[in-house]
Amino acid sequence: MKKIFTLVAMAMFAVAVNAQDHEPGLYECKSITWGDITWTNGNNKKDNDNNDMLFLMGTGNGYATLLAEYFYSENQAQYMTRPAYTYIDYENGQTGAPAYGLYYKLTPKVDGVLKFNTWVNKGNRKTFVVKASDGKPLEPYVDYSFEGYVNGQNETKMIDEKEVSVPRYLTAADIKQRVDDENAKRAGESKDPINKYVIELGNQPVWGWISLNVSANESYYIYQQTSQLGFGGYTFTPNNGVAEDYVAVVDMGGTKVLAPEFAAVINESGKATNVDIRGSVVAFGTTNMSAEACGGAVPTDVEADFTKPTGIETVKAAEVKANAAMFNLAGQQVNGAFKGMVIQNGKKFIVK
Repeated sequence: MKKIFTLVAMAMFAVAVNAQDHEPGLYECKSITWGDITWTNGNNKKDNDNNDMLFLMGTGNGYATLLAEYFYSENQAQYMTRPAYTYIDYENGQTGAPAYGLYYKLTPKVDGVLKFNTWVNKGNRKTFVVKASDGKPLEPYVDYSFEGYVNGQNETKMIDEKEVSVPRYLTAADIKQRVDDENAKRAGESKDPINKYVIELGNQPVWGWISLNVSANESYYIYQQTSQLGFGGYTFTPNNGVAEDYVAVVDMGGTKVLAPEFAAVINESGKATNVDIRGSVVAFGTTNMSAEACGGAVPTDVEADFTKPTGIETVKAAEVKANAAMFNLAGQQVNGAFKGMVIQNGKKFIVK
């Protein structure tokens, strides 16, 4: 079943009258139609001993804002509306949690060490581990580390007297060295370095453990802007305490069983039943760690509120100042040939 959230009430007559008066641009949403949210066991991987690593998958991404883009489709020969979203960009000083899933939030009750087991859809997308109190992202391999496996990095091992191709386990130092080597190569070619919040250089899935020291009563967001994060569980070791584990998916004799907190909010088809405007929020934890996961859904349709434009201007590429850097909504720098919504000098524009 599709989920429809009406954000602003407005007469349909006003929509019909005003729609033709606007140039292509961005507007607040009158309503949003979301696809279903699922919490499922998926994208499972192997470890270096050929054992299964199981991950809970939430659909969608985490959006900071969701707007309605009204544009002219040359293929359809008519004006149309489609979702236009932005992401929380902690690198540029934004704070808070995404308004719409997908992210994870963990809050220890005592100081300790957190190892968060995750599957990352794209290792070369910015992965943010953020202190909620100040919104500042932690820096990979400085404030936290990632160790585990990279898709395509395999080796052959003898297991049960057979040669088996298994993922090669990479330490945090191994993965950092891969990034450092790539940056050295780019420097020699006068290319921009890899963004410092990227945990692995390749456009490949990675899976393993994000590890960091955490402080009592401080919350930590784990979030990617334009990709997905699977959740396998965590190990939290309090200082001078006993390690405690949370496992998201358990293999029960070949049957994959979700942790009870997640199983409680899905129906027989695996669709979330506790959906609100944020997504599907599931609380869980162990003795000294409380956590929540916010699963998102993909916006399939939006209805524009033409009485409330966002103030984002529509300009031609030639009118954009050539000496100021432009960025797309994913935070990637673009050149003058780019068409679409850009951010320049702190302002948003539609370049056409």
